[in-house]
Amino acid sequence: MLLALGLAFLMVVVGLRLSAAELVAAFRQPRALALGLVVQMVALPLLALLLTRVFALPPPLALGLMLVAAAPGGVTSNYVALLAGADLALSTAMTLVTSLLAPVSLPVVLALSGTLPDVASLDLTAAMLRLALGMTLVAALPLALGMALRHWQPPWLSRRRGGLERLARLVFAAIVLTTFWQNRDAMIDHLGRLGGAALLLNLGAVAGGLALRFFGLSPAQSLAAAIECGLQNAAIAIFVATTVLGTPALAVPALIYAVIMNLTALALVAWGRRRAAATPAVTG
Repeated sequence: MLLALGLAFLMVVVGLRLSAAELVAAFRQPRALALGLVVQMVALPLLALLLTRVFALPPPLALGLMLVAAAPGGVTSNYVALLAGADLALSTAMTLVTSLLAPVSLPVVLALSGTLPDVASLDLTAAMLRLALGMTLVAALPLALGMALRHWQPPWLSRRRGGLERLARLVFAAIVLTTFWQNRDAMIDHLGRLGGAALLLNLGAVAGGLALRFFGLSPAQSLAAAIECGLQNAAIAIFVATTVLGTPALAVPALIYAVIMNLTALALVAWGRRRAAATPAVTG
């Protein structure tokens, strides 16, 4: 419950920095969005499937890694994009699209990869639909609230945004540290067998997003794609593993990936801030 409230608060703060016009523009000029989605929804599952073969992962770990790759973008990715100075509208649009498509895309990816166990895909789809409703309450509605405050209450926002953003940084730090602490046992027990595959999956996702710079995306857009692709919604992967498929062992890759992706997220924030600070000196 506290985690959901923390994520919802982060999304309100994201909305304070995002206008409806900027979000609509990401859909009206969808080239960057389409390229980012190709990396996240096509290239990332293919990379995960390759890694399960290269590392010869046993079926439970292979399925768990595919769950991570098939999951939509994480809610915190939008806040990380804000901290890093990335294209916030693109990051938010990618999260919305992947989250809305998850009830269909996740079962399809698992089925096509050959890792889906003996469970009715309709049950999985129904569970994902229920989860999509929950994600709307945690992400979409708070985001809309923040955008509404930005539009309708600029005087109130100008007085309080600084304090809200400082509080959001503390909430984000608490979420990251909690993730490290809660997953420490999984890291210790399975790092040797699974750590390499999870690390390469995350680095491949980030590299795929950054590589979109060579396809005409701006630095801010490619950074947003890298963050969005790298920060998968591990909570959804864990939910599907433990609740839908009823096999807690399948959640281990998501637990390890959650720790790794938070480390690379912090690195991307630091890199994005350095890039932004150096831009005036380069252009001036």
